[in-house]
Amino acid sequence: MSRHNNLLIEIGTEELPPKNLSRMMNSFGKNFEQALKDARLSFRQVICYATPRRLALEVVELADRQPDQNVEKRGPAIDKAYDEEGNPSKAALGFMRSCNVEDISSLDTMETKKGAWLVYRDQQPGIHLNSLIDELISASLAKLPIDRKMRWGAKRAEFVRPVHWLVAIYGTEILPAKAFGIQSSNLSQGHRFMSNGLITIPSAQDYTSCLLKGKVVVGFEARKQLIRNQLEIISQTNSATVVLDEDLLDEVTSLVEWPVALVGSFNSTFLEIPEEALISAMKSHQRYFHMVDKSNKLLPKFITIANIESNNPASVIQGNERVIAPRLSDAVFFFNKDKQSSLATNLDRLKEIIFQSKLGTYFDKAQRIAKVAGFIARDIGANPAHAERAGLLCKSDLVSAMVGEFTDLQGLMGGYYAEHDNEPAEVCNAIAEHYKPTASGANLPSTLTGQCVAIADKIDTITGLFGIDQPPTGSRDPYAIRRQTLGVIRICIENKLPINIKTLIEHSNSIHGQDFQSENVVEYFIMRLGTWYQEQGINQDTFNAIRLSTKPITNLYETHLSVGILDQLKSESEFLDLIATNKRIANILKKVTISELSVVSPKLFVEEAESRLANAIEHTRLQLTKTADFRQQLLVLATIQADIEQYFNDVMVMSKEEKLKNNRLATMAKIKELFLSVADLTVLQ
Repeated sequence: MSRHNNLLIEIGTEELPPKNLSRMMNSFGKNFEQALKDARLSFRQVICYATPRRLALEVVELADRQPDQNVEKRGPAIDKAYDEEGNPSKAALGFMRSCNVEDISSLDTMETKKGAWLVYRDQQPGIHLNSLIDELISASLAKLPIDRKMRWGAKRAEFVRPVHWLVAIYGTEILPAKAFGIQSSNLSQGHRFMSNGLITIPSAQDYTSCLLKGKVVVGFEARKQLIRNQLEIISQTNSATVVLDEDLLDEVTSLVEWPVALVGSFNSTFLEIPEEALISAMKSHQRYFHMVDKSNKLLPKFITIANIESNNPASVIQGNERVIAPRLSDAVFFFNKDKQSSLATNLDRLKEIIFQSKLGTYFDKAQRIAKVAGFIARDIGANPAHAERAGLLCKSDLVSAMVGEFTDLQGLMGGYYAEHDNEPAEVCNAIAEHYKPTASGANLPSTLTGQCVAIADKIDTITGLFGIDQPPTGSRDPYAIRRQTLGVIRICIENKLPINIKTLIEHSNSIHGQDFQSENVVEYFIMRLGTWYQEQGINQDTFNAIRLSTKPITNLYETHLSVGILDQLKSESEFLDLIATNKRIANILKKVTISELSVVSPKLFVEEAESRLANAIEHTRLQLTKTADFRQQLLVLATIQADIEQYFNDVMVMSKEEKLKNNRLATMAKIKELFLSVADLTVLQ
């Protein structure tokens, strides 16, 4: 019986890329799990660790060897295994060689219904972990998400950063592993400045506690929580709120092994410029967290996460303050310089910036956005003049000095510059928020004009790229078409905008001035809508029931209402009967080409139930034309259920008489057509 123990693997490196550390850590763990499964080694779980100087994992309760394996290989049939003299035939000899068997008598015989066969049976002992460890490590590291690999020294080994040590311990035993030309040991390294260097790890279970003594918190989530806790204490101490950006928190966690939060400050005169510029300078350049007061106004303070517990923290703080001051001064300079020209005068400079080689410059794009935004505004009752003006100016800040330095401020700075140019407030707000949403689940444009411009910008990009046959592929989406499509979907649905998406796409195509097709873009929107519903936890069959109806999807908000209603009703008992009836009709028509069925002839009715159902079909059809409300349409369809059930009780659809059968099948087709005008209930689970 195999004993179980814990395995520790640690790859010690030079400083790893912070923005990819968490992803590499998780990939290392998943890859190692799969390698263990492929090697048939049982284990309970894999725990991942990562710091700037190491990737590590601990496998809990890992078997020390593979289980023994029973091997059975079938050879040639008995009548083909021997020659006329009773000696092994060529087929048998070949089989014996493949099994490393010298005497045919050591092979067994297998009796089957088709005859008897030679068979090789053996029990192969499982391979020990010592013999598997190198392959487990190399297979797991080979599949890490690394864009560029490095070589170092005279070695030909490649990795994301040079590797300096390797730890491989099973229980208390040092495994004979080797990677990157380095032999494994039980020696790790502590904090670069706060430890005495080498740390001996007596067992895999002692890993985290040993490193903690060396001033290294190896758990990624543990370090992140330490930072959270320190930020919370600082918030309370300063009667302020620390704005916690999760991406920044991940990046800072990836930069430190022993996090220490320190509070610094900057001159309050910097607060005279837009606070977003100050925040961007602190966050993107220095990875500082910022604080706001009770009114959500930026405070002249910042928090830096040091990677050392200094005896003189004031000196560390002063150093950070000296570094940030020039950055903030640059932001002030850029802001004042940009105000010397208006967004309108910057339009000509957009002619020098290519949006896409086949779709023209950003000047061309701005012209198109303005036209589409005005079209949307007229459709939904917004102000067309404001939408067109905001659409025209929304890209002008791309040539500003501020956005050139802080690219994450595009749009936002345009809003401030528009305000300085005395543009209407509605135009300023629309420019500021037209990139929204910038990520899945992110905030949407808050104003109607902003929604018009945001949709126009995204639709222009989507239709343009589809028009030049550059839609997103499985691996490439350089213009973020997937995100932008979901952005349009969310803006329309969450703001209840009555936009006909098909008409909008056709209008955008016409403005491009080329022979672009709309059908493939509409289909892509519908596909992404289905993806969005899956993310919302709504079963795909509910959306498919709407999508597969004969009524095309055009109004995204109306479709959303229909999906919600159907998702609510489909589990009710009366509706379940309606679903079952639809599936029964679909099964009857499964092998029938509906287009070949003749029209329903009342002259061929035999049973009273046939006449009653025919009248009910026409009555239901008429009632459906009187309402566009989806819930009401479903209720109308439900009224025909009793007549359909009576029909099935009294009428044999598949009559032996051909004319009667075809007439009744035509009736089934009419019912199917009736339901499909609302939804395809047959796909509901």
